[in-house]
Amino acid sequence: MVALPFVLLAAALVEAAPTLPWKKDSDIDIIGTQEHLFPYLAGSAPHFSYPLSYGIPKEVPEQCTIKQVQLFARHGERYPTNGTGAKIAATYAKMANLTAANGSLAFLNNGYEFFIPNSDNFEELTTWENTLDPINPYLGEQDARLHAREFLNQYSDLLNDTTSFAMFTSNSKRVHDTAKFFADALGDKYNVSMQIIDENISSGANTLTPINSCTVYNESENAAVYANYSTAYLKDIATRLNNENKGLNLTTSDALNMFSWCAYEVNAKGYSEICEVFKPEELVYFSYYDDLTSYYMDGPGNSLGKTVGAVNFNASVELLKQSDSLDQKVWLSFTHDTNIVNYLAAVGLFDDGNKLPVSYVPIKNHLYHKSWMVPQGARVYTQLYECSNQTYVRYVVNDVVIPIEKCSSGPGFSCEFEDFITYANSRLNGTNYVSSCEIEKTSNQTELTFYWDYKTKNYNASLLLQ
Repeated sequence: MVALPFVLLAAALVEAAPTLPWKKDSDIDIIGTQEHLFPYLAGSAPHFSYPLSYGIPKEVPEQCTIKQVQLFARHGERYPTNGTGAKIAATYAKMANLTAANGSLAFLNNGYEFFIPNSDNFEELTTWENTLDPINPYLGEQDARLHAREFLNQYSDLLNDTTSFAMFTSNSKRVHDTAKFFADALGDKYNVSMQIIDENISSGANTLTPINSCTVYNESENAAVYANYSTAYLKDIATRLNNENKGLNLTTSDALNMFSWCAYEVNAKGYSEICEVFKPEELVYFSYYDDLTSYYMDGPGNSLGKTVGAVNFNASVELLKQSDSLDQKVWLSFTHDTNIVNYLAAVGLFDDGNKLPVSYVPIKNHLYHKSWMVPQGARVYTQLYECSNQTYVRYVVNDVVIPIEKCSSGPGFSCEFEDFITYANSRLNGTNYVSSCEIEKTSNQTELTFYWDYKTKNYNASLLLQ
């Protein structure tokens, strides 16, 4: 997410000021100077637009009319999870024991306040209530609100004939909070029915998180592959800091934890001194390590990644097919990054059929960038529009049009509808979620139905801090 427009930021500060302590004047000079790092931080840092733009406007071509839009979005910026937070804290504890920090860690001597002194905010969205700096522009709450206004600016025409519609969220608290902030920012004009879909295994296929119900899914099936990726860059970081600070005993695991520290601290207070420890090439090596693990754990490189993602992709295709008969033209869904990675594996936008290599970083021929696909607040839009009595489909990922490479001859590099259906069928062919994931052993829900039966079922799963 780029820095907030001044007017919006000022208004937010006025509202938040009574409850937030003012920080150092120097914060103003630091905040906003580290956005160039976000694409290298594994999707844990604040939202940013997809870095590689093809110069195609994300707005529907002037001669065309939008007929339906779908959003598959990730929750906004957050604090670390319990597991990651504990690892970061353990690494910081080693540094905190230094009598005086030197070199890259000298900032620890200058009144540094660790951003997670306890676990109170683990798993939570960053908000005006829990931010550590009142001028932090990267809050998950604010990201969701701004996203909603951007959505209205582009797609409000689809809501002209209705002021009541449903939104869909998993029952993870941070996902739900993101959806709620988004809905609130749409304004009082709209009556949003929030459908809260359970992440529990019992949901089977009727979920926004189908990987949870797939008991045979093995994220580590390719561990032997990405284990061959060099960790020399981590050794270099640990050795450099240990040499600068006598008695410090950082390991490669600590070096790895520091990348998470960097990202989540930016989420919490708008900047992070630990980010300045890394050399540019170390950021590149880490970023590609994240690409590798994502690709082989949850993306096209996992034998069931595409199959699990096919649940939501198939539902998306069905909504497109039925657009003319459905009253609702706006379908907004909120979930986690892993679920979007699964979904995109099924769609195929970032799958060129080539396995990611582990012996080198493919600088020139590198399509699969996990952090570009699913940063915090990730948003994948599916546009359905009509031009001269012809219908077309197109994807917009994090503000950038990503054409289907072999089906993009329509207006705005879109795919003609019937050609899109052929393409979608080719991607879905051979995927059988129910049988491959043995769904019937744990659930009797073998289809995704909530987009169609929410009016009678009214999904309202209890929120969970996960």
